[in-house]
Amino acid sequence: FLCSRSRLCSTRDLFATPTPQSFQVGINIIEAQKLVGVNINPFVVVKVGEEKRHTATQKSTNCPFYNEYFLFEFHEPRDILFHRLIEISVFHSKKIPFLGTCIGTFKIDVVTVYSQPDHRFFQKWAVISDPTDTRAGVKGFVKCNISVTARGDVVGSLPTSSSSRDEDIERNLLLPKRVPAERPWARVCIKLYCAEGLPSMSAGIMGGFSKIIGEKKVFVDPYVQISFCGQQGETSVETNTTEPEWNEQISFIEMFPPLARKIKVQVLDDANVGEVAIATHYIDLQQISDPGRNGFNPTFGPAWVNLYGSPQNSALRDIHKDLNEGMGEGIFYRGRILMAITVEIFSSPSEAEQPGQVTVEVEELHPLPENALGRKEEFLLFAAFFEATMMDSSLSSKPVSFEVSIGNYGKAEEVVTEVWKKVEKGEVKEEKQPLLDPGSDGERDVEVLAPASATLNKSVTKSQRAEPMEYDRSYSCLPMMHEKPCVYVWSYWEDHTWRLCVSNWIVKLAERLEQGLDDVEKLSRREVLEEFVAGCRQYSLSTERKTMAHPNNLDRCRMKYLMRNIILCAKQGLRMRRRLTRANVKEKVKEARRVLTKLRFMAKEPQCTLPDVLIWMLSNNRRVAYARVPAQNILYSVVEEEKGKDCAKIQTVFMKVPRLHTGEIFAKLEIYMWLGVTKYVKNCLAELPEEFKYLSESGQEIAQLSAYSPPSWLSRDDFSYFQLRAHLYQARGILPADDNGLSDPFARVVFSTHCQATRMLEETLSPMWNELLLFDQLIIDGKKEELKTETPIIIISLFSHNKFGSPEFLGQAFAIPQVKLVSEPYTKPALQFFDFYKGTKAAGELIATFELIELDYSGYLEDVEPKEPDYLGDPHAGRFIIPEGIRPVLKEFRIEILFWGLRDLKRVNLFEVDQPQVIIECAGKKVESEMIVAYKENPNFTELVKYMDVELPEQVYLHPPLSIFVVEKRAFGHTVLVGTHVVSNVMKFSPRELEEEPEDVPK
Repeated sequence: FLCSRSRLCSTRDLFATPTPQSFQVGINIIEAQKLVGVNINPFVVVKVGEEKRHTATQKSTNCPFYNEYFLFEFHEPRDILFHRLIEISVFHSKKIPFLGTCIGTFKIDVVTVYSQPDHRFFQKWAVISDPTDTRAGVKGFVKCNISVTARGDVVGSLPTSSSSRDEDIERNLLLPKRVPAERPWARVCIKLYCAEGLPSMSAGIMGGFSKIIGEKKVFVDPYVQISFCGQQGETSVETNTTEPEWNEQISFIEMFPPLARKIKVQVLDDANVGEVAIATHYIDLQQISDPGRNGFNPTFGPAWVNLYGSPQNSALRDIHKDLNEGMGEGIFYRGRILMAITVEIFSSPSEAEQPGQVTVEVEELHPLPENALGRKEEFLLFAAFFEATMMDSSLSSKPVSFEVSIGNYGKAEEVVTEVWKKVEKGEVKEEKQPLLDPGSDGERDVEVLAPASATLNKSVTKSQRAEPMEYDRSYSCLPMMHEKPCVYVWSYWEDHTWRLCVSNWIVKLAERLEQGLDDVEKLSRREVLEEFVAGCRQYSLSTERKTMAHPNNLDRCRMKYLMRNIILCAKQGLRMRRRLTRANVKEKVKEARRVLTKLRFMAKEPQCTLPDVLIWMLSNNRRVAYARVPAQNILYSVVEEEKGKDCAKIQTVFMKVPRLHTGEIFAKLEIYMWLGVTKYVKNCLAELPEEFKYLSESGQEIAQLSAYSPPSWLSRDDFSYFQLRAHLYQARGILPADDNGLSDPFARVVFSTHCQATRMLEETLSPMWNELLLFDQLIIDGKKEELKTETPIIIISLFSHNKFGSPEFLGQAFAIPQVKLVSEPYTKPALQFFDFYKGTKAAGELIATFELIELDYSGYLEDVEPKEPDYLGDPHAGRFIIPEGIRPVLKEFRIEILFWGLRDLKRVNLFEVDQPQVIIECAGKKVESEMIVAYKENPNFTELVKYMDVELPEQVYLHPPLSIFVVEKRAFGHTVLVGTHVVSNVMKFSPRELEEEPEDVPK
């Protein structure tokens, strides 16, 4: 069973903008051999992106030796660096320094180097060829080391050097595996037909002027720029249109296969002073080709490519314009472009067709015949909001609504009525206020109008005021208990959904395999490989009969490629199953995970016709947060395996804020979504629980649903009540928040519209709360019989208390509760481990367990033990202790410490450490050494032995770690942290008789 509602959050769900990272590209130019030319003075130029370095010049030699090392440092998102090109060129130096003639060049992109073992090529020979003479063959070889490392990468040791004069250059070329040593030249043709739905830009002087005089002119003059392998070509400019037709082909000459993976397609606007990017899209050559024996060369289209970027249609004041340059995930649909790619390989240099030099050519094309990609079909997108919780406290008591759009359908038009009235009177020359504007929060006289094109559409929910969540009021939520707002949008696209149906089938194969492998690692299942092989067989039988409407060359090649590789995966699965023994389970799981990576790659559909669905949260007519849902995930198909994994299911969606790097959740939605061709519209509500009534916009019950009148509200009065018990025992290895290397941690637990917090514990990295949080009278939406498999998730956020401001966020963990329905017997849950993450960084772990218990109709717990939990400490505080049988049994231990001395303490904040002190903490108890008065003179302690008595669980795996801190008190009572160390297993310091065999750890 594939989870939608209880699918745990991934880092992609939380990060709108890719985080910049520190990278180093190291290039060691060792020597060159067999350079072509007579009496040459060679030097080597190394270029990474826009940065250039060069070696010294060697006089009169065809085999110069350099051994020069160049280091290029970058601090930027991974994707941007990976698109950059590394060029190694050899020049012959003339009399004027560094105005040499180019002997030849070698090009490779950064991502190809990074994907090598250890992220490097070691002592390999780069083949130099002359771009001005493609028929001249190899112009020499340059021996080099190239490495790309990100901060935190573990780099293996270098192999031993094997330099010798008679080494075989041909067998040691700088090429990735499976790339032939001799690469022919090829012509890569990018055909650009037309675009539609581009945004009308209102930038520059003319844009502002047209607005003031009230003209409705569109100031966008679009053209396309293609970049590939360090070359660039452009189409002609179409003027004053958002539906341009180019019908042009841009051709590049490059060696094949090229050592650069991506083709950059950028739509630009020529109307401004200086170019402005409308949108950017990258096409990955690996996704549109297969280098295998029965493979195919890169081919694409003719197909539509959807474009995404910033929500603003102005280049002035657009804080998100980086998104239009392709930096980060686009947060707004910005039109689509119809294009195709073909590759023609020249079999021999003497071939008459092969151009003599590397040039970029632009030629005219015949337009595609009308409806070449099929007629447009009508699609319905339906969404019902079940829950909007964990909303940022900044929205408290403000009006909030949601907009759901696909392509340009459903996008709200913003109209600031006040401003327009004044503009018409000539009182003010002001542009209309965009929704996403960092400006004022004040309420405005605003209408959000639906697009005129779709009078039937209802794409924006009615505004509701956000209310504080129950218990702890740190977050807000929207009141949706009795009535769930619905939206619906009709849109028109060519029906190539069969592509996404095939992709969905492979996605489900991959997800089931991944789920199964996780279960194998928990030792709870064995038959995973049999299920996988059966799934592969079912896929191959089904796709043999698949009909493709208007397929292109890539579709035909891809279907054969997928069929071939799925059969291959099935054979691998069978082989693994036959050879599986108790001893090699770990090894076979590793092998199966490699198959899983391959499946995930195969599942990506490069020609995805339907744009992603965008959900925007609007408040005070500003776009506040968004979520982007791939259309294929919610696409309906009659065949169950081809249906999107979240189609017609309540799914959990996390909303994120553009340009935010913290990784905190801005809001959590539970939303039911359905997308399909209108002929299947009767199925759009089939999966909803029967107890819902369908209401029209006016609140009247709809007796008979028709295809063109979906409900505006879902209503229900009949509820099942539940109780959630959150047993939070302990966290460990959490991040320090204070200067002394400790934190004052507390946890907030969010479930549905309720939020509760544990007590705050001072100065610890291993807080032992031993606390039960009780959430009573909860209402859970959805079918009761599906609750076991589709349980709503619990979010545990960890904070450090701050005396002088808001608490500091330390990380987040996600959990799924154990469900007990009224009809089932009660069993006590066992404590489990949950990982905390702060963004992409691991931030400790939580030991806890969660149970969701259905209450009977009297609101009473029948057989649950204990019915009334015991208080933790003072009953007036209203806090409960974890019940016996769930909380570990504690034993008293004494930890003795022999303080000897300190050595090699480094400077802290530029100052020498002079009066250090050691603090040792375990299980909430602390012991402090004396302060060393003058560390430089005597680094040893005089008071040697101290001890502390602590209570530790009987089970060793539940023991908290022991933390050692070295601190120094400085002027004005300020404490600085010198360093820390964590001992994860205290028992290794215990007498032999206390040691015990570690039990099975529930992970």
